Amino acid sequence: MTGATAARAVAAPAWLTRFYEKVDALDTEGVLAGFAPDATMRYGSGDPMPGHDGIRAGLTFLFTSYRRIGHEFRGVWQSGSTVLLEATVTYGRPDGREVSVPALTVIDHRDGVIDDMRIYIDPTPVQAG
Repeated sequence: MTGATAARAVAAPAWLTRFYEKVDALDTEGVLAGFAPDATMRYGSGDPMPGHDGIRAGLTFLFTSYRRIGHEFRGVWQSGSTVLLEATVTYGRPDGREVSVPALTVIDHRDGVIDDMRIYIDPTPVQAG
């Protein structure tokens, strides 16, 4: 499965679907445009990446480490400005293998941009050789 659309219908806000289309396209600047200038992003157990410069560095590392990334939405829940996204994420490794892992992302979204994103994922199976 490629792209942010799931094989089964999952109701998701349009902005979230558009955002993950940019993630799956490995579009660093397009993804970055979805964040507030002073936003923070955290991936797995890594350190928080503050601001556009920190997020750009993290995205660049992630997007150049894999041939492709695809998200299949499993569930989306929203309470106020906080969105929870459950997804299966498939990574295309440089060696040609594809590895899928579950992820839960907590997003604080205000005024049309992401203020904070916390991605709970164990990338160990993806990184294993």
